[in-house]
Amino acid sequence: MNYYKLISGTNFVGIATQHNFREFQHRHSIILACDEERAQYVQCGDLFYRADWMVPVTTDKVSYETVELVRIEKDEYDILLAAVEKGEEIEIEQEQNEPVEETPVVDPIEEVTLDYLKEAKINEMSYVCNQTITNGFDVVLSDGNTYHFSLTTQDQLNLITLSSMVASGETQIPYHADDELCRFYSAEDINTIITVATQFKTYQVSYFNALKMYINSLKRKKTVAAVQYGMAIPEEHQSEVLKTILAVNGGE
Repeated sequence: MNYYKLISGTNFVGIATQHNFREFQHRHSIILACDEERAQYVQCGDLFYRADWMVPVTTDKVSYETVELVRIEKDEYDILLAAVEKGEEIEIEQEQNEPVEETPVVDPIEEVTLDYLKEAKINEMSYVCNQTITNGFDVVLSDGNTYHFSLTTQDQLNLITLSSMVASGETQIPYHADDELCRFYSAEDINTIITVATQFKTYQVSYFNALKMYINSLKRKKTVAAVQYGMAIPEEHQSEVLKTILAVNGGE
């Protein structure tokens, strides 16, 4: 078991053990316990803190304070724990006879490998891509109004069923847009919905695949860390499918 004390300047913040290390999981937007090598935060009570050497954060959903995380022996941990439980004020003593060396500021991005950072960024972009597809698309139907349709896995299965109904000759097909009551759509409108949904998903998947190739081509950690979903991808990393879609949409 490893033991730590959290220091902010000359102030004692709290204590922790290796069981207090945390990382943010994008898939479910939750904080998980992890080992020291993957740690983005250390939890002390209900609050989160970071040390400079930890893995870079990948979300702005977690509030934290930067501290110095000092490894200590169990005896010191037990003494501090007893003081904390009694509500005693704990002072951090500094050596008076020796000059205090300033800790150099280390960019946390430089503390991880380029390959690790690429993998983390690709996972983050994959999550954003899937979330974008799930959130859905807007489409203008024959009545001139714009409707929004989510595109979860179940929604995609529903569209396959609707396509079969159109192919079988159905002319009044029940379906519903987001936040709308179920109503009958014409075969023409159903075909429009299916076409736009297919184009929307194809673009997102093609864009992510090109973005993944671009990320893997990068040579600098700071460039990898700066990648955002939706950014322009250099043409040499675009697939023929993505180039065609961008050309049809005027480069958007």
